[in-house]
This record gives sequence, structure tokens and C-alpha cells, in this order.
Amino acid sequence: MTLIFFRPLFKRTALLALIGALAACGTPAPTGKPAVIIATPTPVPSGPTPVPRPSPEAQPPSATINGRSANAVLDDIVRYRTGRGMTLKVRTGNRVEFSMQVQKVKVPTEARMRYQLTTVNGALQLSARVFQVLNPGTSREQINEITNDVAGQLEHELSGYAQSERH
Repeated sequence: MTLIFFRPLFKRTALLALIGALAACGTPAPTGKPAVIIATPTPVPSGPTPVPRPSPEAQPPSATINGRSANAVLDDIVRYRTGRGMTLKVRTGNRVEFSMQVQKVKVPTEARMRYQLTTVNGALQLSARVFQVLNPGTSREQINEITNDVAGQLEHELSGYAQSERH
């Protein structure tokens, strides 16, 4: 009975710890003024990380990037996220995925981020999704998408990648 009572409390605590870890990563203020248009997000095709299907109202934040190559944008994302302690898991021509262990939680928890580039009307559209993984790599692994909980921070970060030099 006691375990059932504390289970929702643990999930909230783990979620708050994960959001705090991602917020602590911070984003530097963008420099320069290339064209940045915040666009309506598009669905991201599934990758190697199995995740539940998001509802239509839970689409990832995105930004349209003009005047930069996909490789340059992905290089900036890799440099930024690895500099903040995340580990690069997957890199393809249009997608990168990162992971990071969440500290100070009772159940092993991992934060995962997936960035996806698509071409829309000749411009690049960058979107990102964030996941909380409980018991990663075990048969009890649970994946929860928390993109909506950190959407404001993601929108700010994504718009920064439109700059010709991120740092």
C-alpha cells in the first residue's frame, strides 16, 4: 500500500530532477541576426529509441533555419550538447541523439534528446524531442516523452542554431 502511494511522488520527483538537469545545461545567448522563423512542428519519424506515439497536440518545438548546411547545424548541436556533459549516441545525415545520466535519483534515470532536420520549402526545419528513461537498458525500462515540459527552453535553443556561429 505504501509503495503505491509513493510511486506518483517518485515520478514527479524524477521528472523535476530531469528538468532541473536540462535547465542547468542552459543555452548561451544567440549572436548575429540571420533569419529565424519559428514554424509549426512536423512529426518526427521513429528512430532506434522506441517511444510511445505522441498526440497531435504534443508535437515537438521546431525552428526554420535559412542559409546553413545540415552538417554545420548538426556539428553545432553535437559541440553544444557534448560540451554540457551529454553523450552522442547516434548521428546520421539528418538526426542526432544524445543521452545523459540523471544524478541524485533513487531509480536509475537517463535523459535522452533527439534532434531531427528536415527540408521544408528549401529551408531546414530543426525539431527536438526530450525523453526520460527509467531503468535504462533493463527489461523494466520505461520511456516517457517530456518535450512539452521543456518546450520553452527547447524553442530558445533551437532558434540559436540558426546563427552562423553558435559559440
